[in-house]
Amino acid sequence: MATMRDARAFDVLTIGGIDLDLVVTVPELPGADLKVMGELIGNMPGGPAANFACAASRLGIRVAALAEVGDDPAGQIIIDDFANYGVDTSLISVRAGGRTCFTIVLIPPSGEKAIVVVPTFQPAYDMERLQATLGQTRLIYLMPQDHAQFLAQARLAHACGAEVMIDVEPTVGANRAMMREILAYVDIASFNQFGFRAATGEEPSLDAARRLLASGPHTVVVTLGARGALAVTRDQAALQPGFAVQPVDTTGAGDTFNAAFVSATVWGLPLAERLRFANGAGALSVTGMGPRGRLPSADEVRLFIGQVGGDAPTFIY
Repeated sequence: MATMRDARAFDVLTIGGIDLDLVVTVPELPGADLKVMGELIGNMPGGPAANFACAASRLGIRVAALAEVGDDPAGQIIIDDFANYGVDTSLISVRAGGRTCFTIVLIPPSGEKAIVVVPTFQPAYDMERLQATLGQTRLIYLMPQDHAQFLAQARLAHACGAEVMIDVEPTVGANRAMMREILAYVDIASFNQFGFRAATGEEPSLDAARRLLASGPHTVVVTLGARGALAVTRDQAALQPGFAVQPVDTTGAGDTFNAAFVSATVWGLPLAERLRFANGAGALSVTGMGPRGRLPSADEVRLFIGQVGGDAPTFIY
């Protein structure tokens, strides 16, 4: 798609994907029956869709979040952090007596983290309220963890004229039959390299990504860690090497990448420039501690890309 600009109030609505991260640095990731001493960094708002929302808002596009938190301090921390980043919080509900989802994030010196997710309750969303918001939204972004819930939300989004973008983790991709059904309702599918292997049984490549287009998406994106990323549409393909940085913490890097890719799509950039911009944003994000420790602005990404090599993308508004 060349551009997503129209008269709607929000560029993106994120659904779910929120938690509070307990972040601990460790000398190494422990194996079975092993113990290591860690240092508590703190409790930090996180979650893949929430990280995406904050990163996208920081980059300058208009974002709202639909989520449900518990009526505990963690829930209020999450709402406050959304507001600090300029994310619209009017669709966030608080569950009486609920405990907000949390994760434990272990970060070794390499920055390549390990994450334990602790779900606390299944969020419930008011579909009538969602429908009213979708009429003012260009794209929804979510993790298709709950199959039935995803299908209902994706069908409703398309009925309201909004596109659907998903981020596929290995736990979802491993169910290939379900993945094929999900992709039929997706416009932009983003995978990390592990999710892509789980979903396809293939190593990430342009040809393998192109084969997924037949399942429904018009765009498939695959992040490759430090090696960069690739993206394909029905008439374009791009492969972007990674930018060399010293990682501090890779938590949220893929979320920031996806936020930058969508932002560049909203601005109408060509596929290769979208991918380059997203790579730059993702690279910068790993230089801070915590899932939102280094969320760059659009100008910071442009400056970084210009400094490390090649021209920065031209923005089209």
